[in-house]
Amino acid sequence: MKISYEWLKDYVEIVKTPEKLAKDLSLFGHEVESVEKIGDDYVLDFEITPNRGDCLSILGLAREIAALYKTKLQITNYEVKTEKIDKKIDVKIVNPQLCPRFTARIIDNITIGESPKRMQGKLATYGFRPINNIVDITNFAMVATGQPLHAFDYDKIQNGLMNIRQAKKGEEVMTLDGQNRVLNEGAIIIEDEEKIYDLAGIMGGINSEVDDKTKTIVLQGAIFDPILIRKASKYLNHITDASYRYERGVDFEKTIAGVDMAASLIKESCPEAKIGELIDIKSKKPRACKIEHDMAKVNKLLGTNIQEKEAQDYLTRLGFKINDNIVFVPSFREYDVKIWQDLAEEIARVYGYNNLAKNNLDKEKAKENEEFIKTEYIKDILANLGFVEIYSYSFIDQAKIPVLGYKIEELVQIEKPLSPETEYLRPSLLGSLLNVIAKNPWAPEVNIFEIEKVFTPSGEKLQLGLASTGKKAELLWKAIETLNLKTDALVVEKKLLDKYKIRRPVNYALFSLDDVNIASNKYTLDISHNKYHPISRYAPTVRDLAFIVEKDIDTSNIIEEISKNDGRILLVELFDEFVSEKFGPNKKNVAFHIWLQEKDQPMKDEDIEEILKKIISVVADKFGGKLRSEEFK
Repeated sequence: MKISYEWLKDYVEIVKTPEKLAKDLSLFGHEVESVEKIGDDYVLDFEITPNRGDCLSILGLAREIAALYKTKLQITNYEVKTEKIDKKIDVKIVNPQLCPRFTARIIDNITIGESPKRMQGKLATYGFRPINNIVDITNFAMVATGQPLHAFDYDKIQNGLMNIRQAKKGEEVMTLDGQNRVLNEGAIIIEDEEKIYDLAGIMGGINSEVDDKTKTIVLQGAIFDPILIRKASKYLNHITDASYRYERGVDFEKTIAGVDMAASLIKESCPEAKIGELIDIKSKKPRACKIEHDMAKVNKLLGTNIQEKEAQDYLTRLGFKINDNIVFVPSFREYDVKIWQDLAEEIARVYGYNNLAKNNLDKEKAKENEEFIKTEYIKDILANLGFVEIYSYSFIDQAKIPVLGYKIEELVQIEKPLSPETEYLRPSLLGSLLNVIAKNPWAPEVNIFEIEKVFTPSGEKLQLGLASTGKKAELLWKAIETLNLKTDALVVEKKLLDKYKIRRPVNYALFSLDDVNIASNKYTLDISHNKYHPISRYAPTVRDLAFIVEKDIDTSNIIEEISKNDGRILLVELFDEFVSEKFGPNKKNVAFHIWLQEKDQPMKDEDIEEILKKIISVVADKFGGKLRSEEFK
């Protein structure tokens, strides 16, 4: 979002240069991508995060600057002198959720013309082209306050009816850009008895457009449901400045400020205009958001020692009100700040992210996660025996609960399940193991295991589950013996196999992980040799080399020697190995892809040749290998 530096100064005192302001705001949570000088002004291009819809305005960013520099906002309160107008509108809101607040004024006796040059200049810095005084003023007030506004030609609305409802699938409206739009079910529209004339929250309709003949307008500033606006905008692939703001949340308490600012500016532009009484319908007022504040928890989270008084000062500067240990969230932040961790983030922003301590991990005091290491050790044992690890969902299919031998009242139920299959948490891994076997009917043999949580009303625990297909259970018994476990391997009953549509015998065993007793000195996890290496920007060069060596030589030893020959060797990959009498008695061919790469430049031909010569030399010296191309030309 592009914002004028001079326009910001209308709302808050700024003594910093545009460049310094941009840097400070970036550290305050509002990244400024660029600062561009345009005439006597500077334009700051902000990257506003989706949660900060309150900052999609001059006022919103001015609030942030005032909090950052501990200065006061300079807000003009527009006083609107109203006159009696013998015209009315009939506002009907079908569902309060669609339009929680509808604010409007009828303005009569207007004259369509150009907007003031200064206004046009400010709008140009944002990216708007001038259209006429009415449209420009609604755009100007929207950018200034964050409240989207729309002006309807009153005389084009039959009987002043503004019926706000959701569209039926397939209904159409022609918008101001001349596009006939087929609406999704649920889009918010405004209609009279004859026609739909507004795609609410996104774009006005041609049927109520303000044009050169317009004499009376309905100036509207409403709050629309952000989810429905987003759905319609995405469905239509049509994002506007209004929809962009509505999707992110518009301040419920600032509709009047937006409407009155625009009305006052219209009066300045059209001195003969008459401004009607305020129409303000609050069909669904949001509940005030209150959060319990505990500075001890905040300091623990941030790793700071900020005093309570200091934290309250930070929050007050940001517009929050505090009473004892309760923080009242301002209306313009109600979409963003919900929990105490959000308050901690606000405190951290004012305190300064750069001032947060850097806490390095103390390797001497760090404790190893013995449970994790033990689990990984068990997995290695089972994998080496020939078992395959599975990962499955933690649910149990409701239809299979009785046949598995469980009672529903003994299971843990999900409060709002997505389907019957996800309504209960599994009490054991057996169902998960059988699901996997059922999905692999053509595999000649299935030997699987899983180590994961199971759930009962009394709590949760880690369980090890093993399962093997086939009449014999030698591998399963070997795993039980290797893990030094005392149990019987069980055969899955036929009725259960039939329920899962499994047509072969299955043996299984289940253990609590606590029952697997392995001495801690048996397993270790050493990560001290892991080092980060940046990825090169340049594609690797691949060359192939084939050698004739003794057939008993271990190829992995050759790969190891080649790999450590030069730091620019990225990978040595064996792609061919075979024995043949044509190479001589007890000889074999081994061929490798040699991947070469520089970190900061492409490989040079002379360097490639040098490395290949060294590889040929080391294979000859260490293994007596000869380059195949030299032996068999």
